[in-house]
Parts: sequence; C-alpha cells; structure tokens
Amino acid sequence: MTLWDRISKGVRDAMEPPPGGVGPHGPGSRSPGGRDAPPSLSDKLGLTRVSDDSLAIELERRRRLRGKPANRRPAADEELDAANSTRKSRLKSMQVSKAYAHLELTPGASRSQLERAFRMQLRQYHPDKHIGDAESHQSAVALAVSLTDAYLLLLQR
Repeated sequence: MTLWDRISKGVRDAMEPPPGGVGPHGPGSRSPGGRDAPPSLSDKLGLTRVSDDSLAIELERRRRLRGKPANRRPAADEELDAANSTRKSRLKSMQVSKAYAHLELTPGASRSQLERAFRMQLRQYHPDKHIGDAESHQSAVALAVSLTDAYLLLLQR
C-alpha cells in the first residue's frame, strides 16, 4: 500500500463517525472527566505508524517515477566546492582599492551606495544583454565575475 493510499484511507476513516459510539482508541476509552477523549489528527490519519524511513523511500520512489534527478548529485557538490575555492582565492588576491575602482566608488562608501553601484553596473554589463556576439558575451561574463568579486569583497569589510 502506497503512502497516498494510507493517507487517503486514514482521511476517509477519520471522516466517518465511529460505529456504535466506540471511541477512536477502542471500546471504553474515556478521558478523566468521563467523556470520550477526542482523537488527535495524527491518530485519525494513522500517521503515527509511518516511519521516517518509509516516508523517505516512498518520496524517492515517486521522484524516480517522475524521471527527475536528485536535488544534488555528487558531481554538483564537487563543482560547487571548486567554484567556491576559486572565488575565495580571487577574493584574497584582490585589493580593496581595486574593488572600489571596479564599482566606480570612492573608498569608504556606505553599504547602500555599494549595493546601488553593484546593481547598476551589473544591470548595464549583464552577460544576457550580449548574447548575440560571442566576443562581447565573454567579456561581459568576465566583467560580471569581477564586479561580483569586488562586491563580495567589500561586503566582507
């Protein structure tokens, strides 16, 4: 029985009144005040019997049926780590004065001025604006990378 079948059966059972006035926890289940104890939603739906492992297995099965890859494949982790390490090495080698020059700011500019200058320049030189020409697209990519590196370096200060 799939997880969906279990949940839908639990919902149908929870919506039906108990036969003969028997409480949800079996015959004679009463609260300390003498009234029937109201069942919790997890008891009604039967979700207390679903373990985390079975839920993970069911979700993985459904993901595979849809034909979608896992959220993070092992190669993606390695690629992200390599990109982060190269960015860190570029940030270490860049000087603060050059970072201000890349963003066309005077040293000591405020954070709002920094953000505004970064956004304006990135909007102006974004690589997506230069898709037609391969050479200008490559230079726009390099400029966007240098602008981002300068922005990140100045944000850390």
